[in-house]
Amino acid sequence: MHRTVSVAAAVLALAACSVERTPEKYLDPRDPAVVERRESEEELATRVGAFREALARGNRADALAALNPTTDAHVMGVQFNDGRPRFGPQGIADALATLRLPRGAVARTPDLRVQAATREGGLGWFATHLELLPVVGAGGEAQWLRASGVFLRREGEWRLLELHLSKAEAPAPVPARADSPRRADTAAAAATARDSSPPAPRQNPAGAAAPPAGG
Repeated sequence: MHRTVSVAAAVLALAACSVERTPEKYLDPRDPAVVERRESEEELATRVGAFREALARGNRADALAALNPTTDAHVMGVQFNDGRPRFGPQGIADALATLRLPRGAVARTPDLRVQAATREGGLGWFATHLELLPVVGAGGEAQWLRASGVFLRREGEWRLLELHLSKAEAPAPVPARADSPRRADTAAAAATARDSSPPAPRQNPAGAAAPPAGG
């Protein structure tokens, strides 16, 4: 009887416990599922990187090829085609054609996030800010975009299913601090020049009598 009560209590205690997902750092990195997912996420990150670098070169065709869109992919975005979606590779090409790209730029995706499933028909996604900053002398204006996309895995290959592009606000310029080294050096140089300059001749105040002749 006592044993039955103890077993029942143990079952109830286990039922009340919440099961949490094992943190990734405790998973075996040699587990095939973990390896496959990591490889999928690296492939998506590589595709986004190729897309970024192609836009930095101003090559929209290479940017489209890097995304490897499906025939029914669509692209949406604020201020692009009045917010209406475009479909297929040609629709994405038309959307990229509206971007005012610098003639030569350094491209950055400073906060790129990528996640992928490993099963056939699984989805992967990315999200990032895309910065296109003209190199010195190249001309053109800097561009700040928000970009995100969804990929579908078909026959072991990742194909773009949806792309979102929209304008992002340019970061506010960082004001120079009063105690910055450059300003401090400038102030020190000015103080040195002021201290080393010869004193200005003293002048009589207005209305003062002239000194007597002969000194």
